[in-house]
Amino acid sequence: MRWLVCGLLIAMACPALAADYDDSWLRGSQDIGAAPPPPPRLYRIWAGVYGGVQVGEDFHGIDFRNVPAVPLASVISQDAVLNGLGAALPGMPSLSQVNTNGPSYGGFLGYNWQIDDVVFGAEINANRSDFHQTVNNSVTRSYIVTNGSYLYAPTTVTVTNRATVDMSTYMTLRGRLGWAFGNFLPYIVAGASFAQIDSSVYSDINYLGTCVTTSTVTCPVVGTPPHNLTIGADYPFSNVIHGKYVLGFDAALGMDYMLTNYAFVRGEVEYLQLGTPNDIRLNTVSARVALGLKY
Repeated sequence: MRWLVCGLLIAMACPALAADYDDSWLRGSQDIGAAPPPPPRLYRIWAGVYGGVQVGEDFHGIDFRNVPAVPLASVISQDAVLNGLGAALPGMPSLSQVNTNGPSYGGFLGYNWQIDDVVFGAEINANRSDFHQTVNNSVTRSYIVTNGSYLYAPTTVTVTNRATVDMSTYMTLRGRLGWAFGNFLPYIVAGASFAQIDSSVYSDINYLGTCVTTSTVTCPVVGTPPHNLTIGADYPFSNVIHGKYVLGFDAALGMDYMLTNYAFVRGEVEYLQLGTPNDIRLNTVSARVALGLKY
């Protein structure tokens, strides 16, 4: 009987003891009610301060074609003889458009903000890219001019134009918008450009005509030694700008690639409109590579 009673007591106590133990050793440490862990992030974090150095090749377009327009228009408006020639003078002579290229180098500093895989920020660039260009042209044409009651033939008009431009450095202040995926960050850029430019232009417009006697009009004889009456004028014009910063704009496409948590490389193509000092229109297409650090 004593053994029977003990057996019954043990049988009754076993369910209670079993209730004091869980089966976590079978299921591991995971809580059935907890959320599953988030999936791994598919992009790198680009937020924060960054900077670096860059090198490239700049392709410059220098358009001198508008240089003669202002002085020539001013002279024609105030001189009766040239004004009488009308459409025969504008564009004489025209200067050319020149393309040149050369190396560039510089640095950049910026800050990125990031919302999920969208990255936006602001960046300042400073680059050195030297070029010097000079163009000149001179044209002489002859006309028959009637002034008052006299005929001047030939009347020789000579227009000489010369322009020079030098640039050493340019800077850009720009906004950036990109999309991060994996280690890549493709981006677009838009902003303002500032270029330090030296430029000079020179124009000279002069004419000289000698009166000729016709069947109806006899030219007066003047001067010593005596000669037929003449008409003429000379209008020189020049303007020099030295070390002036000119405002323009820029746009670019590029891509950054993260090498480590702190280092990245960059490839970029940028278009810059560098203003119109002295009516000389300047633009540059820059292709560059860069090495940067993110902090």
